[in-house]
Amino acid sequence: MSFIELKSVVKRYGTNQVLRNVDLTVEKGEIIAVIGRSGSGKSTMLRCINGLEPVQGGEVWVDGVAVHDASADMRALRARVGIVFQSFNLFPHLTVERNITLGPMIVKGMPGEQAAALARDVLRKVGLEEKLKSYADQLSGGQQQRVAIARSLAMAPHLMLFDEITSALDPELVGEVLLVLEGMAREGMTMLLVTHEMSFARRVAHRVIFMHQGKVWEQGPAKDFFESPRTDELKNFLRAVLH
Repeated sequence: MSFIELKSVVKRYGTNQVLRNVDLTVEKGEIIAVIGRSGSGKSTMLRCINGLEPVQGGEVWVDGVAVHDASADMRALRARVGIVFQSFNLFPHLTVERNITLGPMIVKGMPGEQAAALARDVLRKVGLEEKLKSYADQLSGGQQQRVAIARSLAMAPHLMLFDEITSALDPELVGEVLLVLEGMAREGMTMLLVTHEMSFARRVAHRVIFMHQGKVWEQGPAKDFFESPRTDELKNFLRAVLH
């Protein structure tokens, strides 16, 4: 079985069907960039993979866990699957260290000293070790997003999901966040990224998926994907975002 498998996944909000029989497989260590227009189902798919949204049809498997099954252990799953959103969701009144150590201490029962050492280690990975004692609301947007990534890494996830994590940032801050993702890619982290950073998708992703009208419309290796779109829908999308 693949590391992630989506089989005929259906997601509805009332009468609005957002995902229409989505099929997708992701292998361990693979980096997938998910692109598409707003409302195409990209973010919803990520939330279904992490169990944040229940599906109305089909199957979602992550690392052998049947996420679609109501009896699945979601707490155990989320300890293995990190998700970072465009809103950083940090606690502004807590230090960076405390933001990072809360999860390992509460969810995994990690002793305080060990959690503090872990916080320093993951902050080093995102280039912010000197901000350990700063408060979250003292940081720039790019720094807050890097802390949000570090907080997820502290849970030692097997999979990282990123939902448009650069879209709320000023352009000059985007690069520092993408550098962190490139470092994670080099270390072999399995990643799914919903992104509108096409040059990053081309450079870092193994595979690019284009979602349209709630379906995986087109997919392929990143090196070929942008050069030879097969459908008019993808051609029109790329024309709009690349010019």
